[in-house]
Amino acid sequence: MKKKAIAIFLAIFLGAFGVHRFYLRQPELGLAYIAITIWLGRFFGFPLSALLGWYDAYKFMIMDGQEFDRRYNNHYFRDRYGRRRETPSGRAFEKRGRYILIEEEEGKPKSKKQPSGYFQNLRKVKEAENFKQDGIRKFKQYDAKGAIEAFRKALENDPSNPAVHFNIACAYSVEEMAMEAFEHLDQAVSLGFRETAMIMTTEALAYIRVLPAFDAFRENGFRMNSAIAASLREDQQKIQQERFDLMQKVPVKLKSDAS
Repeated sequence: MKKKAIAIFLAIFLGAFGVHRFYLRQPELGLAYIAITIWLGRFFGFPLSALLGWYDAYKFMIMDGQEFDRRYNNHYFRDRYGRRRETPSGRAFEKRGRYILIEEEEGKPKSKKQPSGYFQNLRKVKEAENFKQDGIRKFKQYDAKGAIEAFRKALENDPSNPAVHFNIACAYSVEEMAMEAFEHLDQAVSLGFRETAMIMTTEALAYIRVLPAFDAFRENGFRMNSAIAASLREDQQKIQQERFDLMQKVPVKLKSDAS
């Protein structure tokens, strides 16, 4: 079983000689690092191979444990020459989707090794940014519901991102879900969103700006309170009642036109 921490250590301090690649059973890549050092000389080859080793260390740091195991501890993973990797003895493998999960032996307590807090947060921020960009792309394609789902996933990974709260508020406004739009605008401002002029000018927020509750919301610094929430619920009820009355009148009008 190859350990990610050892691979990181070797890549940082001995990466110029490809030691981490030998450790991960990739001797052909390890020899390539040594060849770079020899062929390009001490002044050019060594710094280049060292940089490659540090880059490998960075990739290992942001890689989660399952991905590392899938690449370097997976019995079903073949190296570039098609050779199978050896299976660690004493443990059963269970295939679930794209990952091979290691199950602890019966009777032993299960433990889950988590990456360090800094790198775990770094990975979450990166995932949140990917989901945010996916939400923006879907919103531009007029898929507001898909954008909401993507922004939700972004907030699951980075709940303190004011830009994502603003973006999902725009998507909720387009879907005429006023309460959710107000709440996320409130959270965006509370988290440091200072471009409040965008709340007044962004086209996607036009729906909530015409609601009577929006004036009180704006005067309160774009922050929610119980009175604004109650007023917003009343506005929503009135809109729903007007739509219901309109739907009731349309069949009657069609019938009178037909007669």
